[in-house]
Amino acid sequence: MAAPEPPHLWPWRVGTIAVLAVAWVAATGSGLVPAVFLPSPADLWDSGVDLVTEGYKDRPLLDHIGFSLLRVFAGFGAGALLGTALGLLMGWRGWIDALFAPFIEFLRPLPQLAYLLLLIIWLGIGEAPKICLLFLAALPVAAVAARDGVRRADLTRLAAARTLGASEWQVFRHVVLPSALPDILIGARLALGIVYGTLIAAEIIAGSTGLGWMIVDAGRFLRSDRVFVGVLIIGLMGVALDRLLVLAEHRIVHWAGR
Repeated sequence: MAAPEPPHLWPWRVGTIAVLAVAWVAATGSGLVPAVFLPSPADLWDSGVDLVTEGYKDRPLLDHIGFSLLRVFAGFGAGALLGTALGLLMGWRGWIDALFAPFIEFLRPLPQLAYLLLLIIWLGIGEAPKICLLFLAALPVAAVAARDGVRRADLTRLAAARTLGASEWQVFRHVVLPSALPDILIGARLALGIVYGTLIAAEIIAGSTGLGWMIVDAGRFLRSDRVFVGVLIIGLMGVALDRLLVLAEHRIVHWAGR
């Protein structure tokens, strides 16, 4: 588990944001960059207000946010849970690893768009292919993280537990699982980032809702202001979810690294 960031680094973060903001205002205010490529802060604000008050394509903005979050939670939640369970078994039993490792290792580096059309053919048009795409994005990352966490369990602690008469289930529950938790939570954060990166691809599957779909649809009409608003919302939601996972990591595995 990473140590908390030292407070003295925060001014550097704020300074970086301030420099980028000044450069943004200067580039758009001077006309150096056309608005179709980079909208000004004022245009971005107006577009955000319009989306909040009027919605997009006959749907409130909150509906699009809600649909995207539901897909992320469903795909990431199922993929992370099943991947973690599978990874724990793969790390604990070599024959299970031998059965599933080829599939996991093949799926992990495979770009999600590579099997996007197959999911449409197999599952039809609707929510199923979208959620399945996000599920398959999270599954291998969570599985590999959990498997590696089990393999990094301290052999001395395992031997001590067995010497004291612990059963295999007790060894797994009280020694292996706590040792693997830091890797599992790091894997969950990585999986969430990949799922978020796949969200737009998932929502272009014959969709008409969601932030990813809104970004793609606005891009077709060169509405870069609305594209930027959608990207900003997705980014802020991603940061918020990641911070929640970090808080859970510090609370659940507070002993890690000590």
